[in-house]
Amino acid sequence: MTVSGLGNFALGQAVPSRDHAVCVSLPKVQDLIGYEEKNPKTLSAMKSGYPRFIQHHFIRQLIQLEEDSDEYTGKSFIFAHYQHCQEALKKCAVQNYRIQERENYTWLQLPNGSKEIEDVSSFVQHIGASLSSRQAEEVLLNKGIIQEREKITEHESPDQFAREIIAEVHGAGVSADRVLISSSGANAFYSLFRTAFQHYLEKGKNIWIRLGWLYLDTIETMELFAGEEESKIITITDLKNLEPLQEIFSKHGQKIAGIVTEFPTNPLLKSCDLEKVRELCNQSNALLIVDPTMASPKNAKVANLGDVLVNSLTKYASWQGDLMIGSLVFPDHSQLGSELFESTNNYLHPPFKRDLLHLCEQLPYYPEFVQKTNNTLIQVVDFLESHPRVKKVFWSYQNDSADYFRKIAGDEKPGCVVSFEVTGDFTSFYNQLRMLKSPSFGTEFSLCCPYVYLAHYKLMQSKAGLNQLKSAGISPYLCRLSVGLEEPEEIIQTLQVALQGME
Repeated sequence: MTVSGLGNFALGQAVPSRDHAVCVSLPKVQDLIGYEEKNPKTLSAMKSGYPRFIQHHFIRQLIQLEEDSDEYTGKSFIFAHYQHCQEALKKCAVQNYRIQERENYTWLQLPNGSKEIEDVSSFVQHIGASLSSRQAEEVLLNKGIIQEREKITEHESPDQFAREIIAEVHGAGVSADRVLISSSGANAFYSLFRTAFQHYLEKGKNIWIRLGWLYLDTIETMELFAGEEESKIITITDLKNLEPLQEIFSKHGQKIAGIVTEFPTNPLLKSCDLEKVRELCNQSNALLIVDPTMASPKNAKVANLGDVLVNSLTKYASWQGDLMIGSLVFPDHSQLGSELFESTNNYLHPPFKRDLLHLCEQLPYYPEFVQKTNNTLIQVVDFLESHPRVKKVFWSYQNDSADYFRKIAGDEKPGCVVSFEVTGDFTSFYNQLRMLKSPSFGTEFSLCCPYVYLAHYKLMQSKAGLNQLKSAGISPYLCRLSVGLEEPEEIIQTLQVALQGME
């Protein structure tokens, strides 16, 4: 381990202390609120952050460079691909804009005050349409704006090497030539869902099912297509009872295009009877998309059940915490997945070469990292479940869905994440916790994510939103803890001190 997540971290501090870190410290509840409500004082302290949520400083430099050379004033966006820029204009119904194509990116400008600015910003975030920080760094280096960059080891065949390890981690039934690598997990899912949506619409199948409370970007991407061509998205959040799902299949049958689910889900780590879900999909020739990122595909071996597997390689695989990258796996058994492979490959945004090279530096340790954090998490969960100040604990082997997860993963393979609620004052606990508090998980350094504050802050601001969270069993004050490579006793001691000091 080279970086620890235990200790005090200042507001806006990047972890690791490198240009491309994806984690940034939000140490106090007031900082969370300031960040979500765009408080200038809070934002001015944050020089970096999770790249799809906070514009990287290299991209800001690039935009500033463009704007300084141009008399046009407006809001600027940098797209990695012209086609993604065009899709943003279409999806957001933008009428007044200016586009300039550069060698490595597309520069879009909207007039100041344009009502579509927020929509375009969300589009860029949710589909991962911007440049990576390393690609922006390369542009700035070539322009002479910066003079040096990080050293990355060259590799003769980085794409092949990465695909082989990713295929191996997913397990039997996955071939390296059926793995696609994308610029981020969000871009991987967007590219797949966009392709699948159109593919099944042409077959007269226009109903999609969200099974479980899914990650924000997955929800937002599916909503982008809701209402188009009379399409429909049905959400089922209760994974224990699949009778409603059976009723939907009985009612709609061949109109069902597919199901999107996580195994286990984010942030409550609940698992469903995935074999039953597969049976239902088979009855209607419906696609089953599964995301095993939370516990890692090394643990959650779902390749024999899913038609396409989505994975954020930013977690676990990129354990150093300084890389955005994702993958799609098309298992050998699936004809439905094979039908989507080429079209998805033609649309997704492949990783920038230096991002891929950096992934290759970390991948050899991927399996060992998963095993180490598996062992640590089991000890941390034992502590949390026995502590009187902890009200609820959610992890891969929680009682209400452990059998389903165990059937797929086996024993003692929970991943690195546990979510929990405290019985006392959340603010007191959060502010006293001497640990990095930040988005992401699956890093060598432990971190605690105030999940709802960062993913669903808007829902916390209304009664209807709070009721929506409540119906999904998600507390606004849920803590999602990702254990790193620190010794289990150190992590437990850090939690113990914060729990004891609660008001």
